[in-house]
Amino acid sequence: MAITMLNNLPLDTERCLALKDIKIIDFAEVFAAPFGISLMADMGAEVIKVESFPRRSLTRPISVDARVADGPGPAYEKTAPQTQGNRNKLFLSLNLNDKDGKEIFTRLIKWADIIIDGYAAGVIDKLGFSWEQIHKINKNINMISMPAWGVDGPYTGYTALGSLVEASSGHVITRGNSKKPTEDILGTIQTDASAPLEVMFATIASMYRKKETGNGSFIDLSHLEAFAWYLPGMLSEWEWNKRLPKQLGNEENDFVPHGCFVTSNPDEWVVIAAENDNQWQGLCKALLKENFAKIEHPWSSIIGRISNKTAINEWIQQEVQVMERSEIIDLLVKNNVITAPVINAPGLLTNEQLTSRNWWQSVDHKFLGNRLMSGFLWDIKPDKQKWYLPAGLLGEHNELILKNLGFSKNEIKKFNANQVIGNEYTQ
Repeated sequence: MAITMLNNLPLDTERCLALKDIKIIDFAEVFAAPFGISLMADMGAEVIKVESFPRRSLTRPISVDARVADGPGPAYEKTAPQTQGNRNKLFLSLNLNDKDGKEIFTRLIKWADIIIDGYAAGVIDKLGFSWEQIHKINKNINMISMPAWGVDGPYTGYTALGSLVEASSGHVITRGNSKKPTEDILGTIQTDASAPLEVMFATIASMYRKKETGNGSFIDLSHLEAFAWYLPGMLSEWEWNKRLPKQLGNEENDFVPHGCFVTSNPDEWVVIAAENDNQWQGLCKALLKENFAKIEHPWSSIIGRISNKTAINEWIQQEVQVMERSEIIDLLVKNNVITAPVINAPGLLTNEQLTSRNWWQSVDHKFLGNRLMSGFLWDIKPDKQKWYLPAGLLGEHNELILKNLGFSKNEIKKFNANQVIGNEYTQ
């Protein structure tokens, strides 16, 4: 079905066309898969996000919680994960437990080039759409299934968010600070940042494979296994040497200094690192202690600095705590020292580098008004990259999608009446 549904929208802006020939079903929730799919939508892929109905998504709360922005409108239309991770898509709300919902999904499968399933293993199978069944409907379609643990094995059916994958991969315990108990380690949900790129890579690879063979393929993409590749040092250290990596906190095993230091403003911190003798000399010069870099001084070599880590960190802290952060940054940069401010969210909004590159995007939303939203991972010329569609409201494009799939107005009306589709969640 060579239907291009975006042609039926009154878009008032150009969009990137690098992936314009790829049609994707986004059958996923929360952030990892949805944001990866948004990256492809940014590049011109045509994406239909299928949201469960009347069951609601984890990122669509009924009542106000910490994720919900102030303002009018229902809580489920105003959460950060929902709005940030679902740009440039068409939204279809669908009850896949209903036979008519299954028929709609079947036609959607016939339309698509790829379906990306982000639920726990077995969920889509129980709905009647296993890979074998999907492939019968459309032999050319590709499918990526990306449960946290993979589609089979003893954890089949277990659900997880990024924090559990980080814990299960060993990332949390390695990242921690040895001076604090394990339960004090803050979660970063780094898998939600790494998985989107893996989804994008797998999608494009599968499209190349289909071009070669003429048939669709199935990709089992485990978050845990994919994220384990971000930790080769930790894994090989144990496998080869039977040594457990140390919990370093902000420090580094192989050079000193490498840390985070508070400035004259207790709310403003700065990161400082010197990975070789030249950078150490620059740091000593900037802080007016050039004798610390002379060959006769015990801190002049990397080995000497590692042996005196505590004393060096205390010296740097003593120096920078009487200076303003901007003053420290300017001074160290001029002396070729690795340094950066520790920026909070408001600081990102005023960051001169992001601003100069027009990274922030001004986006209108029905309930949130005009907001600055995050930009793109790349700039492709001569194509334009924009938020040409803000994150869709629940069921916002139901009628458009169903009409293009060949359903009549009367059928669409019946689907609404029978709660096969809808645009409002209830308690």
